[in-house]
Amino acid sequence: MERPIASGSKANKQSLPRSESKIVFGLTDAALIAMTVIWGLDFIVIKTTLSEISPFAFMAGRFVIAGTLLVLVVKWRQGGFGIPRADWGKVALLGIVGTTIYQPLFLNGLALTKASNSALILASTPAFIVLLNRFIRGERFTLRGWVGIALSFLGITLIVFSSGDLTLDSSALLGDVFILAATILWSLYSVLSAPLLKRYSSLSLTALSTLFGTIPLVILSIPALLAQPWPSVSPGGWSGLLYSAIFAIVVAYVIWNIGVQRIGGARTAMYNNLTPVIATLAATVFLSESLTVLKIAGAIVIFVGLYLARTANVVVSTNEKRINEWGTFGSE
Repeated sequence: MERPIASGSKANKQSLPRSESKIVFGLTDAALIAMTVIWGLDFIVIKTTLSEISPFAFMAGRFVIAGTLLVLVVKWRQGGFGIPRADWGKVALLGIVGTTIYQPLFLNGLALTKASNSALILASTPAFIVLLNRFIRGERFTLRGWVGIALSFLGITLIVFSSGDLTLDSSALLGDVFILAATILWSLYSVLSAPLLKRYSSLSLTALSTLFGTIPLVILSIPALLAQPWPSVSPGGWSGLLYSAIFAIVVAYVIWNIGVQRIGGARTAMYNNLTPVIATLAATVFLSESLTVLKIAGAIVIFVGLYLARTANVVVSTNEKRINEWGTFGSE
């Protein structure tokens, strides 16, 4: 998944006038629910499409389409990236982490394990962000935050055990490991993006980093693109590729961007909690994946852990200012 970043603080929320802090459900909220449905179903679409198109060929085609459309959206909405060349090196690094390396891990992991496992493990991204901020940004948090992180990791363990096949040569176990590695990489992308998001729009940063990350990804995918029997891909396979590129990346991201602009990053980010729920239910219905007690327990433990981690008070060591870290989430 290629997903944007959002952040908010308790201080900012408390400083809003009372009339602005009142939550009213509107068209923007409805659009954000549609966005979570798009992302949730994308796990099933990708899982199905990978039975016809190899992961690397799928990645290359998906991001060539999505990257081109994202650039056009930036030109349409903003007239240009608005990011000076002096920062392009940092943006390129984000592209390498969030696209070139993350995507092969995510898609190969999804091809090997269950769609529901992938969605639920990726849901732990905010916990990893809190942990990475501890080491990269020097943030310190209370026991509540550590308990939340520990619970998130426990939930991941329960979900991995729910597959029932933990032998070293298990493809499902390898897929879960790939997804876990992808989750850590996306969390790193989110943390590294934070300073740049203070200066540039999330739309510009996502589009340009995707562009930088797509170039080496396509180069790495050339053998797979040449080996892929494209004439044998069914209309359903082509539809899956186009859905994942156009709707899951471009359309959903534009909705996300509008949500951040109109109702704020914190409230927008909360909607993404619906994504793994939708993905898990859809995988049960469309892919006949078993919804075991262990998997349900793992999901509950992860969400409890995320609540504790995302609402724990954080101290930034540079100025000892207490903040509330909302973080972000995983990408498809």
